[in-house]
Amino acid sequence: MKVTIDEVARKAGVSRATVDRVINQRGRVRGETVERVLGAMRSTRNLNEVSSQQGQGNSYRFDFVLPIARTRYFEYFSKEIQTSENIFALMQADVHVHTVPGFDPQALADKLIEVGEESDGIAFVALDHPLVRAAVKTLRARDLGVISLISDVSYSERLAYVGIDNRAAGRTAGLLTGRFLGRPEHGEVAVFLGSHRYRGHEEREAGFKSMIRERFGQLTIVERPEVLDDDERSYLIASELLSAHPHLLGIYNIGGGTSGISRALQEKEGGKKVVFIAHELNASTRKLMLEGWVDAIINQDIRQEIYAVVEMLLNHNEGRPVNQGIQMPKVEIFMSENTY
Repeated sequence: MKVTIDEVARKAGVSRATVDRVINQRGRVRGETVERVLGAMRSTRNLNEVSSQQGQGNSYRFDFVLPIARTRYFEYFSKEIQTSENIFALMQADVHVHTVPGFDPQALADKLIEVGEESDGIAFVALDHPLVRAAVKTLRARDLGVISLISDVSYSERLAYVGIDNRAAGRTAGLLTGRFLGRPEHGEVAVFLGSHRYRGHEEREAGFKSMIRERFGQLTIVERPEVLDDDERSYLIASELLSAHPHLLGIYNIGGGTSGISRALQEKEGGKKVVFIAHELNASTRKLMLEGWVDAIINQDIRQEIYAVVEMLLNHNEGRPVNQGIQMPKVEIFMSENTY
């Protein structure tokens, strides 16, 4: 008789996602937790006999709605979802990815309503806009699980939010910037904002500014127009900034566009002297950090977020508390010496 991931998770006292990470050696699991999971497997049946519950219970369709961005971040997100399809099948979930134009609240609201016709649960990167809030309210009136992902939506009836504490992330960026600069007597640091329609971006901006005011008041913040997570737009705005402020000390990039800003720094004499803090560790940003163009990356574990979404939607559909067994992502800091 084969055992299920649920049985192993229950016996080990961990989540389904943790069992998956141990089975597939995905890392980031504490040693004692690994031993507990392996012990649970050995005490039930052989490791190779862990299988799905397909055909033994309900199966659900869950949908992710992601923006089409002019950076590669959401490409990584989509690929991570697709490579986890087999694990989702073990969890009784059929997961689909949809895309919408970035920064278009009407398109996002329309897509949510459209996808909701056939879905058992939706996760979406939220734009903080009345049209989006209205769409969420419509879906929740049908008792459909709706989760905001990465960036939250204000005054909404969404089921839950999955993502890091964005204000804490911004304060972390402010602290890193100030400490890297070594408390100069005065100077300028620039903030690049993706879009005010992302509540998460505004929260990061507020956190950064509050930290600079509290701990590094000698620094002046230079604000730039929205870069809309666009590498080319970020490059042009950064080039203009560096020309107008030749003695700039630091840059904090709140959202996408890190590659564009780095290109502008590479064209500036002494560009590596500018402290550059950015978000999201991936192949592109890792390379820039190893080359010395980015000093630190503030990251969120997208795999953990994806699994959290699926588990929360399963909990909702099966009548369990939505946060049962869920570990929320935390703010992570990466530098060149710990990017492995």
